[in-house]
This record gives sequence, structure tokens and C-alpha cells, in this order.
Amino acid sequence: MSQKKVTLVYSLKNTFVLKDIELLEQMGYKVVTIHSPPYSDFLRFSWNRIKEFFLGFFLLAKSKTVFSWFNDYHTAAVFFWAKKLNKQRILIIGGYDAVSSINLDYGIFLKNNFRQFLARWNYANANEIWVVHKSLAEGCPKANQQKGTLSGILNFIPDLKTVIREVPTAYDDEFWKREGEKNIKGIITVANITDQRTYLRKGIPLFVKLAETLPDYQFTIAGIQKPINYQRRLPKNITLLGRLERAELKKQYNKHQFYFQGSEIEGLPNVLCEAMLCECVPLGTNVFGIPDAIGNTGKIFNASEHLESTISFIKSLKNPKQLGEKARTRIAAKYPVSKRERVFKEVIST
Repeated sequence: MSQKKVTLVYSLKNTFVLKDIELLEQMGYKVVTIHSPPYSDFLRFSWNRIKEFFLGFFLLAKSKTVFSWFNDYHTAAVFFWAKKLNKQRILIIGGYDAVSSINLDYGIFLKNNFRQFLARWNYANANEIWVVHKSLAEGCPKANQQKGTLSGILNFIPDLKTVIREVPTAYDDEFWKREGEKNIKGIITVANITDQRTYLRKGIPLFVKLAETLPDYQFTIAGIQKPINYQRRLPKNITLLGRLERAELKKQYNKHQFYFQGSEIEGLPNVLCEAMLCECVPLGTNVFGIPDAIGNTGKIFNASEHLESTISFIKSLKNPKQLGEKARTRIAAKYPVSKRERVFKEVIST
């Protein structure tokens, strides 16, 4: 009996994309992929579109379902062929594809151009849209109030007929767990920072401000791809690390008592949930999926405030170990791999 095939197309080789490929393979499916990095130069951009068009036809002819991680150029050709061949089309949304931020010059709905036209076509022609957090469908009022960020697919396309469901990413609580002793004055944040826009979007200026205010605490930023030229001076108590593999990232979570998620725009942050599984006490902004992940296991703050309440929370915390255990229990219960696996089975079997 031949193995059932599914196609997965994606632009960035993020951890959550690789986890979905691994999960589908563990479920017994053969996963064929189309990787189209977001090149901006004409030659490589054009090659991606040609590759998607021809490879998409051959792969979709033998696949039951196509999944597209993020809604962008890479989605259009494979959805075109999938529709022609009457194959299931599942569009997975992470953040960029459901927002418009003038402040950060960020989001698929920011500019009324051909890219947005294709994104709208993709939304309309998907069989299902999966959002990692409901705010990407309905919008996040607090992000709009604080930074003027418009969000929510249904706010941009109110007459959309495609089914939207909340399907959070999932986390392996057997791998992400506490090991060893933590530095009770250690605070870490993780972000793949390649440019100033990401530096701002991930709330790194807030992290730096916190480090300046707490000079006797040790702060770590992991994921720096290039030297940071956006900040004139970093406090001496901040350590910069490059992009880390899973095993090393786990070690860093386990060295730090607190995890900081200062994002202005975010779907459901993988790094926040991984850190909480490693019993880091979470500190996060009150936008998109961040407060839902944290719940009552840490400190949720307004990005536009002056961090006084967050500083007070950190200094006055009497039993961080107990709160860290509570954070782990919350993520393990809310976002198990089994829950995402059930949704995959449900859509592929129909």
C-alpha cells in the first residue's frame, strides 16, 4: 500500500514549520515540500515563482492536501493547482499575514499592491484558514490602541466565506523541561533579529530599558544575526548570543529564571511557550496570543508603560520556582502535540 502524500509549502524554515513536517511524518504521511525563501532580488524572486508553478503541479497531482505556512507569494501557485485538481487547501497564519502596522512598516495588508491582491485570493480560495491565535482572525484592539497596529483577517476582509479556526502550534513537553539550577537573577529573550524592524517589533528596546533599570540582574538576547547598530549603547549586564539550535536554546532557558516577550506584534510565540515549559517565569506584553499563553503564571504588561510594575514584580517575587512549575503546567495542558495532531488527522481524512 503506497504512503499517502501531502504537500507543504513555506517561505522560512522556522522551528514550527519543521515541527509540522516531523509531526505529519510521524502520523504516517509522506511530506513533500516546496521551500521558497523570501528573496527580494528579481532573479531569485522570479525563480521561486517558476519553481512553485511547475513543481506545484507535479506534487499536487499526487498529494491529498496542501498546507501553506504563511500567506504570501509562495502560496498562490500551489493553491491555483490544488483548486484545479480539487485538492484540500489549508492556509496556516502566523502574524505578518494578518496585520498592518504603519509604525513598523510591516504586514501584508499595509500596502494595497499585487502582493496583497494575491493574499486576498489565497484567503478566499483556501478550504480552511488556521490561525495560531484567535486575535489574528478577530483582531487585537490593544495593539491598535497602543501602537496603531490594525489586525485580524476578518477586519480586512469582512465578507470572507472561508472557514477560520484557531489551531495553536504545539510543544513537546518531553523535550522542553527544566534541567539543573537557574540563576534567579537571569532574564532571557529570544528572537531571530536580522534588522531594525525586527529589533523594534520584538520589543528589544524594552528589554534594554529593563536591563538598565536592573543592573544587578543578568540579561541575555539570543538570536542576533548581525551586530546591533540600532542601539547606541547596550548595558554591560546584557549578553548577546547568535541563533541557537534546540539543545543549546534549552540550556539557555534552564540557566534563566525569567523569560521576556516584549513583542508589539506576535501570533503565539513559540519561544515563550518553550521557555515556560522549561519553568521560566514569563514576562510579556498584553497583545495577541502572549497573554493567553502566560495567563496567571507571570507578569503581563502594557508595552507603552514605563515597566515600573514589571520591575516591582521581578524584585518582589518570593517563590519563582513554584510559579515556573505553574507556567510549565499551563503550556503542557493548553498546547499539547496531541491536540494539533487531531486537527491534522481530521482535515486530511475528510
